[in-house]
Amino acid sequence: MSILLRKPLLLAMPLMAFLGRMQAQNQTDTTVTLQEVTVKSRTIIHKLDRTLFLPTRETRRNASNPYELMFNMAMPHVLVDPLTKSLSANGGAVQLRINGVKASQAEVSALLPRDIVRIELIENPGMRYGDSQLGAVVDLIVRNREAGGLVNVQTTNSPIVPFGENMLTAKYNRGHSQWGVSYAMNYRGLRHLHTDREEEFCLGETTVHRVQKGVDDRSDWNDHSVELSYNYMQADRYVFNAVLRNYYKRQPHQDETGLFNGNVLAHTVMSHRNYTPSIDLYFQRNMAHGQTLTFNLTGTLIRSARERNYTETSVQGSRLADVVANVAGRKRSVIAEAVYDRRLGNVSLSAGLRHYQMLDRNKYAGSMPVVSEMRQSRSSFFAELQGQWKKLGYGISAGAMRAWFKENGESHAYVTFMPTVRLTVVPHRNGYLSYRFSTDPQIPSLSDLTDVRQALDTIQIVTGNPQLRTYNVYDQSLSYSYSVGKVMAMMTATYAYHHRPIMESLSVEEGKLLIGQDNQRSYQVLGVAPMIAIRGIDCFGFKNFLTLSLELGYNRYWSSGKSYRHIYNNFYYNALFSLNYKEFALMGQMRKNRDYLLGETVYKGENMTVLMAVWNHKRLQLGAGILFPFVNNYRTGKERLSAIAPYQSWTYARESGNLFLLRLNYHFEFGKAYHAKERRVNNRDTEDGILGM
Repeated sequence: MSILLRKPLLLAMPLMAFLGRMQAQNQTDTTVTLQEVTVKSRTIIHKLDRTLFLPTRETRRNASNPYELMFNMAMPHVLVDPLTKSLSANGGAVQLRINGVKASQAEVSALLPRDIVRIELIENPGMRYGDSQLGAVVDLIVRNREAGGLVNVQTTNSPIVPFGENMLTAKYNRGHSQWGVSYAMNYRGLRHLHTDREEEFCLGETTVHRVQKGVDDRSDWNDHSVELSYNYMQADRYVFNAVLRNYYKRQPHQDETGLFNGNVLAHTVMSHRNYTPSIDLYFQRNMAHGQTLTFNLTGTLIRSARERNYTETSVQGSRLADVVANVAGRKRSVIAEAVYDRRLGNVSLSAGLRHYQMLDRNKYAGSMPVVSEMRQSRSSFFAELQGQWKKLGYGISAGAMRAWFKENGESHAYVTFMPTVRLTVVPHRNGYLSYRFSTDPQIPSLSDLTDVRQALDTIQIVTGNPQLRTYNVYDQSLSYSYSVGKVMAMMTATYAYHHRPIMESLSVEEGKLLIGQDNQRSYQVLGVAPMIAIRGIDCFGFKNFLTLSLELGYNRYWSSGKSYRHIYNNFYYNALFSLNYKEFALMGQMRKNRDYLLGETVYKGENMTVLMAVWNHKRLQLGAGILFPFVNNYRTGKERLSAIAPYQSWTYARESGNLFLLRLNYHFEFGKAYHAKERRVNNRDTEDGILGM
């Protein structure tokens, strides 16, 4: 990225002094070197592996939670939905962290914007953060309390349809200790959900053509999350943190009804339950000469149950088919990690070990009963060196991973190598250029590896594949930005090559369509995304009144299987605005979804539109918003391009159109600021290992 520079480059300025001076006053823009080439403006700092965004007083004042704050800051490539508190970036999920600690949505929502010192955006994070398929990592660096405590209540509910996100958080600090408890409860309910589908099955000598006219059915769920935490910190010596998490989700209905070819009524009733308790222990030891040693141990138990019943009935009432698939699962896992860091002048060194051990037992009952017992382990090592030479910043990392899998007596082992190179340079006064190359191994998921077959209906059968192999993704990105005053423009180009990726595989066996996964030939994605943002413009005599952001994008996909090759082009955009005046704010967003091709299927998401108005007064925020204000029927779709079984489908949810929401947030606090030491690693296990149905 590029930033306006008004002073010459300064070398070796200490980081804390730099940030403290910047926070204390709105000083003129400066460029400094902080172990790598760093370019700074009033609100943005570019570093080798991340971009730091510093919120202004105005953006903090008109936000009651970090999601509204990030929306007002218009961070490039990050899509923020302030009503539903959701994030995505670069077409993928976002991992949230607080002071370096992996955090849940509830934990992030409980933060007060005025306590957020900066937001660090890490794009293409790779294996260092435990998930190579992430779109980005967002790390919120905050001030915590030193004595006293905080109570925070946030509610967002619809008075029209079942829709709610509610959270209560309390923290108390005394001496070197901090205790915390949080409870979150979310729910949804749809009664007018239906899917229209047209599909064809080429089953050898037989071809079946089906047109489904969707009939309104229901889908609802609720989840509950309770977390108890304890933190003990001794100045700059050591930190101990313990968190006990309990998560429960119940989805009693995920039903679908459709009329096939006008004479067969197909009805699917599916429910799901998941209970996940876990304990997370963390210890950090700070030593002399800039050395830090951290340990993290996480134990997780996942108990899940899924029930699916599919029936076909003639319009005269005769039962034509009845397919039952019930699954009960129990998974136990342990994740252990140790990381060593050391700073040597302008060079920093990191090295770490990570081990994952899992046992998963799933009992499939119904039309095709079977018991699957799986064991899996992953052991990895990484080392990373970062530094700077003149105006060139560099980062070099390498690692190796061994993955092992065993199911019902059959086992496989894989070894992969993971190099990464990052380069940054300031080509001229207002410019910033960065390049990244990485090799990321992709491990087959447990659900894909399981040797199980489950019928979907009278034609389709979902099957696992224990012969799947790990594959590599070769990822490159090049980004240039130019910034003057409150205006920033950026151009990003990305290219990813997946060698023998795991993608869908369709085949015909005994007149049935088998749907599974296999290592295919290749998968490529080329993307170009220009973006411009104008932050805090003075308008109509109001200071910092207007923020605007527009991002355009083009992606081209090549999906090559053993028996297919498909190409897909997609254009998308994301536009947002924020108007701020004293205690009032109006926010709006309109975006065209980033549809994508994977395997033989094109996934088409919703085109989002949202408007929200809020009033912030001291500890209270009142607000109202609307999702999809210009449509009366929300929809998402899929299109399978297969020659064996092509189909097109659109799923509609009437309640989501013109969805009106009310918000009430309130907090009160007491005591001093508590400077809790930030954690450097955190691990969590969430995959239940059940075959997708």
